[in-house]
Amino acid sequence: MSRVPCIWTALVAALLLAHLANGRPVQSPARPELSGTWLLDQKKSSGAGLTRRPDLPLKISYHDPEFRIALSSEADGKIVERVLVYFTDGRGETNPAITGLTTNPSVKPDELKGQTTKSTTRWSRDKIVIRSILRLNAGGHIVEFEQIDEWKLSVDSKSLIQTTRTVPVTEGPIFVMAADKKRVYNRV
Repeated sequence: MSRVPCIWTALVAALLLAHLANGRPVQSPARPELSGTWLLDQKKSSGAGLTRRPDLPLKISYHDPEFRIALSSEADGKIVERVLVYFTDGRGETNPAITGLTTNPSVKPDELKGQTTKSTTRWSRDKIVIRSILRLNAGGHIVEFEQIDEWKLSVDSKSLIQTTRTVPVTEGPIFVMAADKKRVYNRV
């Protein structure tokens, strides 16, 4: 007797899937095409830390699940390119630290070179979300917060919007609060 309800449930589920697929295999929704070369639009961007060289490109290569970002910047009069690799399947990744913060709280700003940041990356509907736990040594106290970077293509596919949000994780009298940053890049 107990096998009959299971068979009916399986049959109804199979019929529903066949109806939804309408004879075609069920596919996941298409991902936005983020690959390309992008330039920062300073007029549409906000937040501290905008580059002094908006003419330097941001290059993105996306081949599921690899999301590769090549950042160009100027250091000591030379153009430097740093490559960051993320995996949208959530496996986690470790990249060179690119801000004044890292997952290692004992690092001083002048020791940032060679440090790393660990993160986890996933798709959330039509945007890529990168989550990193960062630590800061503030007066002998370790302050921990989560940095959330979201990458989303505009409706017309001509702009790429990066939003960075910082959320305190550490409870107590010391916390880090920063305004959200928005960077808008135009496709070249």
